[in-house]
Amino acid sequence: MARRENRYKKLCEAYDLGIKECNNYQQECRDFVHELKNSIVESLGCPETKVFLFPPSTGFIRESGHLHGDEFDTEFGENGTAAIGFAINVNGKSLEEKFFTFLIVFKKTGSKIIFSVDDNKEFKNTPEGVKEFCDYLYKEAEKNLLERLKNFLQSPEDAAKPIGFRMASETANKK
Repeated sequence: MARRENRYKKLCEAYDLGIKECNNYQQECRDFVHELKNSIVESLGCPETKVFLFPPSTGFIRESGHLHGDEFDTEFGENGTAAIGFAINVNGKSLEEKFFTFLIVFKKTGSKIIFSVDDNKEFKNTPEGVKEFCDYLYKEAEKNLLERLKNFLQSPEDAAKPIGFRMASETANKK
């Protein structure tokens, strides 16, 4: 009978060790997300209140004029990958819906965390890798936001236009 109790005790210990290792892994990932957010804020030179985190499964949701989210919104897959959504308020004056959003998918491999933006390009969580990521993010965000303006300006004149923009022909017709 003593042998079976030892085996049972070993199973309990193995379970406890597995839970402890999972918790440590999740905390390490959350620490990475927190550090990455701080690096983005520093790289962009924007207030911390302009960068938000959100769970990828729900997407970015702005509820009743306030936003919330932190590293605990990180979602974990069964294969050790994790993901977090970022939203940067690109309206410097208010919380109007002017956001640039993206997902970071990452996984610890060896002693490093490998991460990518929307699965396009991989980076490592080294100081050089995070700087390279921040530079890449800025260029991609700027390109994306300018592309939106270009698409708007090239859209047909009869398409519905957002408030604040007038087509040249509309202005000419009103004179």
